[in-house]
Amino acid sequence: MDHFSNYIRLGYEHIVNPGALDHILFVLVLIAVYQPRYWLKMILAVSFFTIGHSLTLTLAAFDVIRVDKDLIEFLIPLTILITALFNLTRAGQDQKSTSKYWIAGLFGLIHGFGFSSAYEMLVLGDNNYWSALLPFNLGVELGQLAVLAVALVVMFVFQQILNTKHRDWNLFVSGAGFGLALFMCMENWVF
Repeated sequence: MDHFSNYIRLGYEHIVNPGALDHILFVLVLIAVYQPRYWLKMILAVSFFTIGHSLTLTLAAFDVIRVDKDLIEFLIPLTILITALFNLTRAGQDQKSTSKYWIAGLFGLIHGFGFSSAYEMLVLGDNNYWSALLPFNLGVELGQLAVLAVALVVMFVFQQILNTKHRDWNLFVSGAGFGLALFMCMENWVF
């Protein structure tokens, strides 16, 4: 069980680490459009993201698919930028739409390639990649849910205590996410 819990901790720390700004930022932008009462939809969107990146993390870790690391470092902030723009459209603001789940899953595929190099380093010397894969992914999901929980508290303060509209929250988070992601895209430009 110690082996299992160590990999859960490593997956969790991989997300909540300030060096994982791109993953934290994606989760924040992904859920920015949702009103707090739709917390279950937020969890579903984050979980679809986890499913997507778990799939490509697995494929990359087992050398089934190889993708240029520099390209992935460019595509990850591009997913944030596109999600932020989508949040500002009428379709992106539809609280009943399931399109956010599919976008999260699709973009999770890209983020999974970013996780794969970290995962390979974590399991270096471990004879069984599979024994580490499940707990690592569970830790990543727990880390993302922790980011979601903190975001919900901040969202509550912003909307209830500071008495601002949800639209303003979405504009603020999506705009900030867009700006940071644009900077990261320019920094990682590969073309």
